[in-house]
Amino acid sequence: MAFRKTNTSSGRSIIEQLPVGLVRHTYGPALAQTFENAQIHSGTWMEAVLGPDQSNVSSYYRLGTKTNSNSLRPFMTALADDSHMKGWIAGHLLNEEMGGQGDRDENLTPLTTRANSAHKAYEAHIKKMLLQCHRIDREKKEIDAWYGVHYRVNVSTRPVFQDLIDTYVASHISIEYRYIKIEKKRFPVLVIEQVGPLDPNLHMLKIAGKPASKSTNAVNEQCNQDNTRFSVEIHNENS
Repeated sequence: MAFRKTNTSSGRSIIEQLPVGLVRHTYGPALAQTFENAQIHSGTWMEAVLGPDQSNVSSYYRLGTKTNSNSLRPFMTALADDSHMKGWIAGHLLNEEMGGQGDRDENLTPLTTRANSAHKAYEAHIKKMLLQCHRIDREKKEIDAWYGVHYRVNVSTRPVFQDLIDTYVASHISIEYRYIKIEKKRFPVLVIEQVGPLDPNLHMLKIAGKPASKSTNAVNEQCNQDNTRFSVEIHNENS
């Protein structure tokens, strides 16, 4: 929880509490398709700004929700009945622990269990990054910005296979995330700055290291020299 001192019109000072957890999240429109006379839906993209409080889960900041038997139900039912690939789940684009909703089509896409596990490794890395952001906020309250993570997931428009229901399933999701700085003075208006190679706190941010995924479903992983920007594709193939 961050605090800001504000003067009222009467001259009295008040202390505002500013939860800097899930600062902002946006979902792209759900994709509607018709399969065997049934409407099936799934997410297209997600973008989130995660602040340092995201690493300190508590009651003041809104958590997301788990998936349930109704999540993408028509789509998942069709997959279970017709796909030659087994083990499909309705996968979050934005993780429940990061504030993502498990009952919104816009935040869900079919993933194999292997792909979902691969995605979790990168979500775990983002959480490590947020722990460092929280550490800086805790130890250096005098600085004029919060550190956080900008996170985006895109759902591919390419199908996983050219076969029945599989033609409606994305071949992969693309993940991009990076460290950012959020200006305190104008918050909750978002003024965001990238973290550059000369940032005075780069040495603390780099402690989070690199992702630890060893899944064959994760391909084209990239990171910059300073370990501040990362990207990867998570593929739905079971091999």
